[in-house]
Amino acid sequence: MKKAYLIPIFLSIAIGFVIGKTMCDEYHTTSETTSVFQTTSSLKVYYLQYGVYSSQENMEKSVISLPYYIYRLEENQYHVYIGLTAKEENVTKLQEYFTSLGYVTYKKEGYIRNQEYIEKLNTLDEMLTKVSDQETINDINEKILENYKED
Repeated sequence: MKKAYLIPIFLSIAIGFVIGKTMCDEYHTTSETTSVFQTTSSLKVYYLQYGVYSSQENMEKSVISLPYYIYRLEENQYHVYIGLTAKEENVTKLQEYFTSLGYVTYKKEGYIRNQEYIEKLNTLDEMLTKVSDQETINDINEKILENYKED
């Protein structure tokens, strides 16, 4: 009597294992998981740095000729940026534009978390990718800096 029950039990376990393994393998190879919750994420951006100043007065004297800029206080120094983009291909475009105007810039990586600004930046970056004339590059970069908000 015991042998009569053992064969169906082992057979059921073996079949269950094979079916379970097949389903798990299929799930891991074909499925893609995506988050349904929007988390606060950050976006890697590239700042085009114009200069670093020890005091606000020195910074204000130096940037008087710039039509637009943003600055951030980092480690008790004022960092002035004249360009901002999230796309690396736009960094080169902006640096060439500023070089043609006689400005020397340095690429600096950073992160922003303001979701509203990230959306605007992505839209403006797409536009910047598609243009090549100096005036349009200037206008788009001005809008990017004009809308800049950290958090």
